[in-house]
Amino acid sequence: MKKTVLQMKDEIGQLLDKNKTIVNAARTEKRSLTATEQSEFDDNLLQIRELDLDLEKEMRSSSFVPGKKVSQAIPGAQSQFSLIKAIRSKLDGKNYDELSTRIFEVGRNELRASGHMPAGDLVIPVEIRADVLAGTATQGQEIVAEQKMAILPPLENKLVLAAAGATYLTGLVGNVSIPSYSGTTVAWKGEVIAADDGAGTFGEVGFSPKRLTAYLDVSKLFLAQDSVGAERMLLDNIASAVARKLESTILGVAAGSATQPQGMGYKITTGTDTKAAKAAATNKLLVALETAIDSANALANKLGYITNASGRGILKTTLKETGLPGYICSEAGQVNGYPLYVTNGCSGAAGTDAGDLVVFGNWADLCIGQWGGFDITVDPFTVAKENKVRIVINAYFDAKGLRGSAPTDVHGEATTQADDYAISFASLAIKA
Repeated sequence: MKKTVLQMKDEIGQLLDKNKTIVNAARTEKRSLTATEQSEFDDNLLQIRELDLDLEKEMRSSSFVPGKKVSQAIPGAQSQFSLIKAIRSKLDGKNYDELSTRIFEVGRNELRASGHMPAGDLVIPVEIRADVLAGTATQGQEIVAEQKMAILPPLENKLVLAAAGATYLTGLVGNVSIPSYSGTTVAWKGEVIAADDGAGTFGEVGFSPKRLTAYLDVSKLFLAQDSVGAERMLLDNIASAVARKLESTILGVAAGSATQPQGMGYKITTGTDTKAAKAAATNKLLVALETAIDSANALANKLGYITNASGRGILKTTLKETGLPGYICSEAGQVNGYPLYVTNGCSGAAGTDAGDLVVFGNWADLCIGQWGGFDITVDPFTVAKENKVRIVINAYFDAKGLRGSAPTDVHGEATTQADDYAISFASLAIKA
């Protein structure tokens, strides 16, 4: 006997309630689902999907009016991708629309190609070719096949590192090695004095994907919105969350490991080279950073300083020379003629004896690599009591200096401790 729309909706609701009961029981007992529970959960999801398809067919056929364009009944034929709509579909146990399904498949393929299996419910590619979005001919989705567009706002737009000139690579697959060259040196000699070997040395800088994870808690009331502004805000916040975490790691003080890139402030805070840490800001110290980079033949291309708001405040209120006018950071936002970029992702003071990180260098020599797109998991349970949904984002990145490590640190001291940015960057931690 054919089921009515009301009967199908009622069955879907009952199956959703059963799955919630299964998950809540496991969560209360602080355990994973048993094999039996997992099997029942999966069977319920399969039935929900089948009922949802039947329901969609029934509603489409019952609402068909002779003379009405068939295209109006084709899911996604005239729609634009909506992450909010896709999340609502996930929460309600419904199928994604045609457009979302195709986009997520592109994202899953991109992530698999990079060497990682998708784990989340929604996988958004870094960028997609327009023909992926094209629907039925004449239905309003024809676009030039060569055109590309981003679903999420480009991550580079959120990174002060990119604004400073960092090299940003996407679409990487597996471990990546980039050739490095220390640079050629030349010198003046007397007429009969033998020339020195000025050849630089070749090497390679290895990059491997490291998982970056962040999350957003979004109210269910917000997810009920259908406005363009709400959609753009959600996508923008996801890109910003990833950018903040990536930036705070690179401009942080943690040691590099198999799970995260090295922080630019590691060597001068917790590493072997602490002579530049916790120093009162002086123009002489900043000039020493510039000299260190110049001595490594890296004083070229995208040169500049990066610090946080507190560090900028110190530089804007510290005289270049005692008794003479002029502050280290000018009103134009420059230090010794080089631009000063500011982000609160840059490591800040932690205690009365610490300082704010200041990094100077050739930012074109900083390479940030990304593998695949953004793997998103919708978690409706963790913050459910606050009437919110947690959106967990996973992505894969690495960052290093393109010239490799140096046998000595930027202050000329021999070191056996790896410094992934040594040749092109110099740091210190300042205090007022």
